[in-house]
Amino acid sequence: MRPGATPIAFMLLSLASPTAGAYCPAANPAASDIVDHGLLDPSHPIEWRRHLADALLCSALAGNAASQELAGTLYFQGRSRRGNVLPRDIARARRLLTAAANHGRQHAMHRLTQLEIDDGHSYDAALWARVERELHGPPKPSVDQLHRRALADVTRDSRLDTDVWLKLREIREAMAAENTPRQ
Repeated sequence: MRPGATPIAFMLLSLASPTAGAYCPAANPAASDIVDHGLLDPSHPIEWRRHLADALLCSALAGNAASQELAGTLYFQGRSRRGNVLPRDIARARRLLTAAANHGRQHAMHRLTQLEIDDGHSYDAALWARVERELHGPPKPSVDQLHRRALADVTRDSRLDTDVWLKLREIREAMAAENTPRQ
């Protein structure tokens, strides 16, 4: 086990237990720590992976954007992803990915574009593709084709331009608020 893993493992177990109470910390444990402890590793017992999924969801509900992004992605992929204990649930995926994207998470924007295309929501797919491009620059070649598909079905007009501008403003304000020191 790597250094510092014991306190994290203990925290994960306490978060997943019914006696942990209603408090879910947004920062601890980090989504990456939850993954490192075996969230998607089928060699770990399913009960352990469910505890880790509960800790991830607790962190996501507390507002951790990385946890929201990961949980939304896992709900989007469902059990087709090896080791995933979360079922495919598009409504939950959309809510969690939207929350993460509203904090500027690029992968969440990409997943939302895909989700909206798959769900037949061309306008929303185009919105997220444009927002991702405006915030994070031109997409990687592997994502560019998805962006082209999203934008092909929607005519660029003042409504879409306005919605993109408003979404960008909302995201930038959220990102600025997260980087402002609290007193």
